[in-house]
Amino acid sequence: MEAFHGEGRGSYIWGRSVHNVRIERLWADVTAQISATWADIFTILELRHGLNINNAAHIWLLHYLFLNLINNQLWFFMESWNQHQIRIRHGPSRSPADMFGFDMLVHGVRGMDPLSTEELEVYGVDWEAIHDDSLLESRQENNPADEGSTSWIGRNGPPERLNEVPVEPPAGPFSDLETQALDAALVHLAGSVQDEEVVHLWTEGLIFARQIHPNLF
Repeated sequence: MEAFHGEGRGSYIWGRSVHNVRIERLWADVTAQISATWADIFTILELRHGLNINNAAHIWLLHYLFLNLINNQLWFFMESWNQHQIRIRHGPSRSPADMFGFDMLVHGVRGMDPLSTEELEVYGVDWEAIHDDSLLESRQENNPADEGSTSWIGRNGPPERLNEVPVEPPAGPFSDLETQALDAALVHLAGSVQDEEVVHLWTEGLIFARQIHPNLF
């Protein structure tokens, strides 16, 4: 990233993506189980049910209706993933929660000894996952064909300034009383997760919003 974008920008990905195969596996699972489903639903809302992605009020309504539900699904996925067993080279299968908690008790919060530059050079390489065709396909789809060559050796840790992209939520056009009225109108659809229920929730929410603020929605 530093070779492509330049130094001093807060980039903090060093080495080839082969060092990050486990996160590639995680992103593939998150996409398959959550992200792709919601992307398809929102596309349907845009094509068939009046969602205007260029209207800030529509984006606010989308956040209000679905953000908590999406976060709950991500939380459930996270809790499940933290308890699932991961194969470990030259060791027993263990869950991320077990590795995080038990290993701190055994080795301390930062471990017994600092890693050498040679150990950091191969840190995070999932040797078994490198041969998983589905993960390799995901890696090829989400990384440039020519990644170049970078190394940890000679580095001194993270940069002084890490990059960030702040994303502010859209301002809500509803007053507190109007928001309470919206909640009351949609209470019978609270917690909807099936595709048809989600479409119904959006449709009724949009109808209500247009009745209150026809010029915005």
